[in-house]
Amino acid sequence: MTKKIALLIALTIGIVSLSQAQSWRKLRKQAEAAYEEGELMEAADKYAEAFSKKRRKEDLTYQAGEIYYTLRAYRKAVEAYRSIKDMNDDFPLVGLKFARCLKQDGQYDRAIEAFDQFLENYTGDGKDILEDIIRTEVKGCQLGQEAPARANRDIEMLRPGETVNSDEEDFAPFPISENELYYSSNVGDRARIYVSKRENNRWQDGETPRNFPVVQSGHFCNSAMAPDGSRLYFTVCSDTEEPWNTVKTRCEIFVTKRVGAIWSQPERLPNYINQEGATATHPYVVHQRGLEILYFSSNRGDGRGGMDLWYATRDLGKDDNDFDFPVNLGPVVNTLGDEVTPFYNREDQTLYFSSNGHVSIGGFDVFKSTGDEVSWSKPENLGMPVNSSSDDYYYALNPSRTGGFLASNRVFAGQKTETTHDDVLEFAVGGRRVMVKGNVYDRNTGDPIGAISVRLFQRFEDGRESELISQDFEDGNYAFEILPNRRFRVQVDAYGYAPGSYEFAANDPNTYSYGQPLFLQPETGAQADDSPPSPPENENQGQPTYRDDTYPAPPGKQPATTPNNDNRNPSATGFNLQPVSPYIARSRNPNDVYEYRTTAPRHEGTYYKIQLAAVSNYQEERFSDVQDIGALQTEFILARDLYRVLLADFASLQAANRALEKASAAGYSSAYIVEYINGERYGKVRQ
Repeated sequence: MTKKIALLIALTIGIVSLSQAQSWRKLRKQAEAAYEEGELMEAADKYAEAFSKKRRKEDLTYQAGEIYYTLRAYRKAVEAYRSIKDMNDDFPLVGLKFARCLKQDGQYDRAIEAFDQFLENYTGDGKDILEDIIRTEVKGCQLGQEAPARANRDIEMLRPGETVNSDEEDFAPFPISENELYYSSNVGDRARIYVSKRENNRWQDGETPRNFPVVQSGHFCNSAMAPDGSRLYFTVCSDTEEPWNTVKTRCEIFVTKRVGAIWSQPERLPNYINQEGATATHPYVVHQRGLEILYFSSNRGDGRGGMDLWYATRDLGKDDNDFDFPVNLGPVVNTLGDEVTPFYNREDQTLYFSSNGHVSIGGFDVFKSTGDEVSWSKPENLGMPVNSSSDDYYYALNPSRTGGFLASNRVFAGQKTETTHDDVLEFAVGGRRVMVKGNVYDRNTGDPIGAISVRLFQRFEDGRESELISQDFEDGNYAFEILPNRRFRVQVDAYGYAPGSYEFAANDPNTYSYGQPLFLQPETGAQADDSPPSPPENENQGQPTYRDDTYPAPPGKQPATTPNNDNRNPSATGFNLQPVSPYIARSRNPNDVYEYRTTAPRHEGTYYKIQLAAVSNYQEERFSDVQDIGALQTEFILARDLYRVLLADFASLQAANRALEKASAAGYSSAYIVEYINGERYGKVRQ
């Protein structure tokens, strides 16, 4: 009996051992089958499980790590690579991938050790190149360690709900207005372009844009609207079983044109943009100097390496797709890594883009660089919370430039627990997204007033106020995004009416919209349909006039006067500041082409002014608190009915900086320095 039991136990042990021996092979086959079917996460999990049963088969855990790495499941990839991280001869660069996954999981201290260890043990080719790469990666880890303490506390990251985001890839946000967002998602069988509208501070379910043309095959995504709404650029990307939304996915840029309410059949851009065998993607369009400038990302063969940023231009006077040959943005922006998702803010000449070749705290980080064409400043990392240890890209400002959107695969505050897919994120400056909005009416008739000019001021406890924005509206409705927990004043001007205003405090945590209707009193003898008076001839011909109202002010504006010379201190600036007869000038800055009228004296050489504000109704006494810093001057922008208010003139940049510090301390926090050369305005000084 005892022998039978012993034999039974032996047979059982043998069967179990055989079962275990077969188990890892079965799991490997299951992993291979899942991979063939495109079930990549399941495949990686099966490979990892197979390795747990057969530790000597390192290729199993390598296969698991490679798939996790591709899927951006950083923590799982770390565990899969851990036991083979020093086997770079058998598994090329596995130690580098291990360190990068630690970095993108936010384990910066361990990542630095892993990068150093990899470089110390590496004996393969190209070690000098790897040294440069790892030096950049270690700097990124160090930046990541410092980033939380340096995070911009005025920026709040928000995650639009499930109406925009899903468990699939949601990316490429492009805001058309404050409350209309184009984005891309691969919910379903392929990626498509969607549009969502915000109603009552909530984004609605995304829908295919109305009358959008049919795209027969491929992923169509990454949309960018031309500034005038006449064209929509987007990409068509090849179908693939592997994760398609990567720099390896081949895409080409197409354009569809608006014809009334209909979008035309898409047209592929020429071969010299969509180069054979290369990817062209991430279009963004700017209009300036009579040209349409198309920024895009491509790995075309004549670049610096990886994905580079390029631009091509076409004549706005034509309706064809005849772009000039693409130009690389150059080595300041482009690296041996990848640069993608350009966004150019024409107002301040700033290019935003994402890169994994510059020093980043994650994989792709968002950077900004000022300039134009091929002349750019050194890119600056935007830091947290815009960037994270994950991938952050598709940065785009909203039309008011008070916030915007990006796409990221980061974990998000319990709402998103995996890094394996991108979500669209919104960012707001100052926390909660709060609006002030209202309508304007005629007090006597109750009828809406059409053309209005609205100025928004922030009020301070000591009674001071600072003008934040001035904007014209054509339909009598106005809306601005504001910061919570502050006090504001709204002032409305309309031709033929006395100005109206009101104050409010945005301090209710349950309120996202403020404002009230305004009823303006018609001015005596003025009619809303009066035409603006034409400029009279100068009665003092041959004599200098020391006022900026030689020509009547535009409708609804108060005449602006050049301050009394008694308030000026020429010795403080080194210039003769006596005003001259009014003259018309135009800025030499290509992004500021408006003509302006002024009585400011012209000087030879380079000098500087401090621009305090741009106001629709200039009153000298409002700026009396800074008259001891320099002379007050105005430049009336003819096309926009606005006055630039400036402190002048300063012979050196050092003197201008000292004056700027005083102006900022006096409450003009948005003031900046403007350069003038031989009497011509050259634009904002970048420091």
